[in-house]
Amino acid sequence: MKSVIHVITPIVTAGFRSINDFEPCCRSDLEVTHSLLEIGPASIESEFDEALSVPDTIRRAIEAERAGAHAIVIDCMGDPGLSACREAVSIPVLGPCQTAAHVATMLGHKFSFVTVLDRLRPMIDHIVSGYGLSSSYAGFAAINIPVLEILHDMDKLGSALAVKARQTVVEDHAGAIVLGCTGFLGLAEKIEKALAADGLHVPVIDAIPLTIRMADTLVKCGLSHSKHIYPLPGKKAIAGYSMPDLWG
Repeated sequence: MKSVIHVITPIVTAGFRSINDFEPCCRSDLEVTHSLLEIGPASIESEFDEALSVPDTIRRAIEAERAGAHAIVIDCMGDPGLSACREAVSIPVLGPCQTAAHVATMLGHKFSFVTVLDRLRPMIDHIVSGYGLSSSYAGFAAINIPVLEILHDMDKLGSALAVKARQTVVEDHAGAIVLGCTGFLGLAEKIEKALAADGLHVPVIDAIPLTIRMADTLVKCGLSHSKHIYPLPGKKAIAGYSMPDLWG
């Protein structure tokens, strides 16, 4: 069975993400498709940005299901609109934060996030708590580079992440590192090698490839989210949003 996994990058910045970024995940039985938002923020670095991204993320999820996708991945570590999308569609919808954090507890017991900006600390704390993982949350570190600047120098970015990862492993006793921005795609191996060179053999999780492959696994196992927990919203008038009809 061939799985089609649709990745929604919940921002409007063209060029930040390319379909070629997902090529390493593809196989003869796994295809990845992709969309950006038409309405929303340039990047997500706050609860405010996340809220602005949710309506068009929901629309993209509905469109992807109707176009034949078997599962959806939301390409942001804030998991914006995750529960809402699960209510709107019946195919699996995965967020990279939820997926990576749970896998991190399997691999390292306690995990730390290494992400872009320190201002995201309360947001990540809230997300981790909501997923019931506070007892497995070792720490938080940030390189303080805005999202839209992280692609300018990938070598410098990888080195900065490695420094912060080492710090939280040593000081917070993290057993696994979650790269806390999906824009860090492709850097996990470099950071893991840098840690190993210091004698710190700790898994570093690149959330997007993991989440795409997890979505594929759910599809092939015939599993999706519970519609008892994520039921279709009640039918009512919706003003001001261009949203597909869920009840037609």
